[in-house]
Amino acid sequence: MHVYVLVFDMGNLDTFQYCRSIREQILSSFTHRNFSIMVVGNKIDLVVDSPNYTQELKDISALVRKHWRSDYIECSAKYNYKINDVFREVMGVSGMSGCSGAGIEFSQSSRHKSKCNIL
Repeated sequence: MHVYVLVFDMGNLDTFQYCRSIREQILSSFTHRNFSIMVVGNKIDLVVDSPNYTQELKDISALVRKHWRSDYIECSAKYNYKINDVFREVMGVSGMSGCSGAGIEFSQSSRHKSKCNIL
């Protein structure tokens, strides 16, 4: 199974609108539905602590989880916060959850068919 990971900047919510348009392109490009879409909110460390902004993020989370029926994770690549959760979720969604941690290879090559490859 293929997994599309759409990442937006939580410090700039306009970037979510771009993810929304990419999602629509993905959905309109495939007649089959043998794929999943996962949405990742990155740069959680830049989130402004204001009621309006917090509500917008809650609305995005609800839209992705309930209406799009997709997985949603908030993380910070800068501080390595929940990055492992993102990859773990990708592996679970793609059906690679049976792979052991020692056998996981993060690479751009698929030469080693006996290992899990995340491209």
